[in-house]
Amino acid sequence: MKAKPVLIIFSILVLITVAFLFVRSRNVAKPEKNEVYQFLILFNSKLQTGNKDSLLNCFEVTQKSSVLNRLISVLSNKTGFKGDAAPLFNLMLDIDHADIKILNGELAQASVPVKFTSDSVGPQLTVIKLKVHKISAHTYKIVQFDAKKMMADYIAYNNAVKSKSLTDKDIYSPITLAAFETAKQLQKKYDSVIWFAHVDQKTFYYVVKGKWYQDQDVFHHIDSTTVEPYKMGLVGPDLKEIIPLEYDLIHNISGTFPGLVEVEKGAKRGFFDLQGKIVLPVSYDQIFPLDNDENLAVLRNGDDYFYLKKDMSVSDKAYIKVGEFFPKLRKMADKFNLFDNAQAIITEYNSHAQDGAVYVAPSYLADMGIIDKEEDFKNPLRKVDFESVSADYNVDLTSNINDKTNWLQASFYSVRDYFLGGREEFYDRKNIVILDKKRNRIFGQGFNTDYTPGGDETLEGPCNINDIRQVNDSLFEVKTGAALYVQMYDSTKTVTGGPYYHYLAIKNNKLVELPNNRNFGFTKYMKLDDSFLNGCYVIETGPFDGTQREKKTIDHLTPELLRYMKNEIYADYAYKFKDKRWQDVFQDMPSYYNRQAGGPKEPNVSVDDSLTAIDKYNINWIVQKLKGAPSNTLAAK
Repeated sequence: MKAKPVLIIFSILVLITVAFLFVRSRNVAKPEKNEVYQFLILFNSKLQTGNKDSLLNCFEVTQKSSVLNRLISVLSNKTGFKGDAAPLFNLMLDIDHADIKILNGELAQASVPVKFTSDSVGPQLTVIKLKVHKISAHTYKIVQFDAKKMMADYIAYNNAVKSKSLTDKDIYSPITLAAFETAKQLQKKYDSVIWFAHVDQKTFYYVVKGKWYQDQDVFHHIDSTTVEPYKMGLVGPDLKEIIPLEYDLIHNISGTFPGLVEVEKGAKRGFFDLQGKIVLPVSYDQIFPLDNDENLAVLRNGDDYFYLKKDMSVSDKAYIKVGEFFPKLRKMADKFNLFDNAQAIITEYNSHAQDGAVYVAPSYLADMGIIDKEEDFKNPLRKVDFESVSADYNVDLTSNINDKTNWLQASFYSVRDYFLGGREEFYDRKNIVILDKKRNRIFGQGFNTDYTPGGDETLEGPCNINDIRQVNDSLFEVKTGAALYVQMYDSTKTVTGGPYYHYLAIKNNKLVELPNNRNFGFTKYMKLDDSFLNGCYVIETGPFDGTQREKKTIDHLTPELLRYMKNEIYADYAYKFKDKRWQDVFQDMPSYYNRQAGGPKEPNVSVDDSLTAIDKYNINWIVQKLKGAPSNTLAAK
């Protein structure tokens, strides 16, 4: 769901490569090692002064990039990833020992040693790789960087310095330190104590029987096909079990209802109270809490619905329509903030390294894709420089759509996650909740809204649309406005915003997004007609030389975009284009990479056998449209 996913500063900087587009300088002489060396000396001197504007001028960027800003902060010895804190240790680039290689007539690569030094920990060496472009005589810019190894080493060294220079009392609150000690006692009885929660100055402990992988994302553990089985329970302040070790997941205390704990077992949900009593049997597929005076929640078990009453009794099976109770669903009617919920009762990791407050969201919010099942929030009980946690989480209803048949209703929500260490300090997403009145079910799905390389753009204006169309009984087409990065054949043109198409299918009563690597995803699943020619797109034009590029909005697909769409179909099957420019345009498409083998795939000379019937129809349709266009409107022939 999340674009952090993706989508955190370390996972952005610990990357294989972040590339910045550059214009080829065909008449410039080949880079020289000595000139590259002098450029690196200049770059390093600017790092010492720490002037960000001067440092940004060393990079050939096409758009603002907080990823780059974070890297500059690290290299210029400013921590907090905003450049607003004193460093715990010193970082220095050793330009004298850089390994410089000339790659071709335009590019050179420099592997630069980086040294970490501290008064409390011995020095450590690592490396950063920079790709340098010669843009004119004696003038160079950095166009790529690989900080994967350096940032991994940076994190480890930072933790080592922190452990030497700070005491536990400097970092953790007294109640946290006491919980650490109690957890050690409980570990004599249980395989793991993974979290602890503080309620009115009393601490409850989440215990596990079986293998728990603390270093992975929490909900990877639940996949019993890939990890050893485990069961979770809850121990009270008196160190007696409140919830037995029988459950797949135990949510935050009071997360859905005050004083109650939601539990899951075999995809069924129910509730315990803090005295260890089952107040709702763990036998329901979904629990929808309501904001009204008559009932506490709607319960779904298969195709049957029930009311959970205020006295915690369950009604007989009732004829309940999703369209009737959804407007009463807690939090979903307007806008809400999940940060306060996460801070109401702090649940901590039993870990000195993982500093966030664990928020295991109410199951109905996770079911609808509003939030991941588990989210880490800023923890007020730990005095650390937080990274990789949320400091705020806002959800806002933006639009409601009813289709003409009146058996589909959709609500769009915007989600802004203020993620410490993230790009631009927040992540934007969109979410759709679909009320399928035929099946009497509620489905939800989250969508990325930023498909740019750096992941630091938002789309505003007329192209930021929300739309849904039911293609057939089990297939939905959803269009959401998104920031894009679509290079045109003309290297001075880029599509930077417009609708991104998602195709959602209902399979086994679950909403599943169909795979799609194309910017114009409708060519994969739909036979094109003239309706697809209309669409709002933002196009930037001009040289990538640091000057302001012209931006305009169009309301239809141009011949140039149609040509891109046609070639994108071929590129989706790793086609080897005869025209090298098209090969460059699509070189970063996932189709060209074998992720399991860890490297690029050999392009295919022919992909005719791979094209689907829809692909072939759409290629022919686009060709016919291009033939009908006046030749002088085609940007590339």
